[in-house]
Amino acid sequence: MKIEQANETAAESRTPRAKRRAPRVLGRLLKLSFVVVLPLILIPALLPRKVSARKLSGSEGREGPTARASLVLRERQIQDSVEKLKIRMSIPDTVVVSIVEHNPLVVSVERGKNGASGFSLLIDRDFLGGLTTEEIDAVIAHELGHVWIFTHHPFLHTEELANQIAMQVVPQETLVAVYDKVWKRVGRKGDLVYLPPAANASSARQSP
Repeated sequence: MKIEQANETAAESRTPRAKRRAPRVLGRLLKLSFVVVLPLILIPALLPRKVSARKLSGSEGREGPTARASLVLRERQIQDSVEKLKIRMSIPDTVVVSIVEHNPLVVSVERGKNGASGFSLLIDRDFLGGLTTEEIDAVIAHELGHVWIFTHHPFLHTEELANQIAMQVVPQETLVAVYDKVWKRVGRKGDLVYLPPAANASSARQSP
């Protein structure tokens, strides 16, 4: 009799534990099914997007290096022209060419930043594409004229003096053609008062 009562008591004590354990087991099963089933639902929906994205990034990757290589080659060509004109114009300073996406000034030269020596020559990419070889030399010669003024007469810095120096190595007619293209690029017409007579160009570099 006592054994039966003890068995009944033990059975009754196990019953609440089993009832408490059942929700935990059910919760674990639900979580497991969620982890297993959710990827099976999402993978078919996401796979086409991943494939498309991979194709797009692959095509961009193929075009990107080609465009960059072409830009680097073009910069080297312009840099070679700069070095040749520097010799002809007796300019020893370092001038590094950069073809940029957009330059509000179209073409400009500036001193090295953060105390760096030398100068940077910045050329608008689209504007460069519309120039002939002779016009590119004229653009470079004009900007090198600014470099010469920077290093010799910084307080006499004018467009006219830069053009006087440039006309040591390029004809005035080419500079006129370049200015016409610059004005079309910026959308306004200027004048040529800062283009000196050709006779004055030979004396521009002789000032103390």
